Amino acid sequence: MVHLARTRAMVEAAECEALAAFEASKEWKATGAGSASARVAHVTGARRNSIGRRCHAGVALRAMPHTEAAFAVGDITLDHVEALAKVNVPTLAVRFAIDEEQMVGWARELDYGEFYAKVQDWRDAVAPEDAEERARSQVETRELHLSQTFEGMGRLDSWLDPLSYREVADELERHEKRLFEQDWAEARERFGDAATKGDLARSPAQRRVDALREMARASKAHGGAGAAPTLGTTIVCDDDTFLTCLARLFAEARGTDPDVYPYSQERRCEFARGGRVTPEQAVMAGLAGWLNVLVLDAKGFPLKHGRRERFFPQPLREALMIVFRECLGDACDVRSVDCEIDHILAWIDGGTTDDVNGQPLCKRHNRWKERLAAYRRRGESGRPPQP
Repeated sequence: MVHLARTRAMVEAAECEALAAFEASKEWKATGAGSASARVAHVTGARRNSIGRRCHAGVALRAMPHTEAAFAVGDITLDHVEALAKVNVPTLAVRFAIDEEQMVGWARELDYGEFYAKVQDWRDAVAPEDAEERARSQVETRELHLSQTFEGMGRLDSWLDPLSYREVADELERHEKRLFEQDWAEARERFGDAATKGDLARSPAQRRVDALREMARASKAHGGAGAAPTLGTTIVCDDDTFLTCLARLFAEARGTDPDVYPYSQERRCEFARGGRVTPEQAVMAGLAGWLNVLVLDAKGFPLKHGRRERFFPQPLREALMIVFRECLGDACDVRSVDCEIDHILAWIDGGTTDDVNGQPLCKRHNRWKERLAAYRRRGESGRPPQP
């Protein structure tokens, strides 16, 4: 499979190069076609958007020699090429040429999700004003429409900026999860262990409607005043990025050049559940006090507890869920806030209940780790348990 993936990338690289050459030749104009991709799609029967994607990548590769070389030998994929092409804009072209080889190295070494996040961090670090401007634009374009339709039904449509979306989504999910547990308990009462999701009284979409209504009722019950913030919506930011942002804001207030305080490309500034946040958004949210902003120290752990407790206390559980983005099980993308906190070295084997011995594992990987440890203690033969 790895060999086939590399071969596919090499073929796509050759196709992109050929399409870019055909685009530059302008020979397609003689056929009356509107573009090179339209002509190629017509004669090959391929989907035009697919051909256009490769044609655009081929043109972009001419200004990305390190990317082109890695793509030609199958080290990276078309997805990597497109991600790099999006940040190679005219305003960043000089800096991109300097750092291109390093970014191609990320593409070779990291999972695609990690690679993409680092490329976006690079873009935001070298052009912080553009990142903050995009964030302000998202806030300005937020909108919500609630209208009455046929027979009194209502229709809700909205575009939320990232901060608003994360707050609403976290609270909606919290209510929906509680309603799901109620539906599941009711189904178990009726059908016992034979109950399935098909026996639940409400569909997921119906539970979300009911959850939204409960949020409105809770607001009414409290006179519209919000409750105290919790770790339900948390922004995670490393100490260097947070302090750099403060320095830049103070510089702007004094009328001096904020660029004397450049951001590091190695940074973390995101929601605990995933999703990018700009440093200014993190600082302002922390100052406002509504959203939790967890600033990680140089070690990367905000809390520390000793071996006095068998189970991880709630503050440490929440901190560890936030420090690590995802389940640490092999090839698992379950977000850490949806995981369980597990001892790296088991408690029964002398492991401590502290930050250096805690890790987030999803239920599947945590149960598998326990079964595998029991299998090894018993010294059984045969095939070990599978995750």
